[in-house]
Amino acid sequence: MDLVTLKQYWPILLIIAYFGHRKYKTIKVRKMIPELKKNGVQIVDVRSPDEFKAGNNPESINLPVNAILTQISKLKKDLPVIVCCASGSRSGVAAHMIRAKGFKVYNAGNWQNTF
Repeated sequence: MDLVTLKQYWPILLIIAYFGHRKYKTIKVRKMIPELKKNGVQIVDVRSPDEFKAGNNPESINLPVNAILTQISKLKKDLPVIVCCASGSRSGVAAHMIRAKGFKVYNAGNWQNTF
């Protein structure tokens, strides 16, 4: 592949790299979950209350992403936090917000990855 062809496709390659990296990070966190649970962890589902009621990990608590900062006091700062949602987008936003408050945070993506 020459440089001209590469320049033509760089936006597509960048998108592929972005989603590949997200998938890699999710798989990495999923593999860490059993060890995190053994040592103590908080699982935070950041979906809406209705989505949470429709299905969730019984070990998780529901803190909707739009209420994270007002409800962050419900979390223990000495335990790591695993955040999850429906696809990983909202949990990514929530992870940044929680991390900015000094917590150790792992984004599991989809809530079903937290089992």
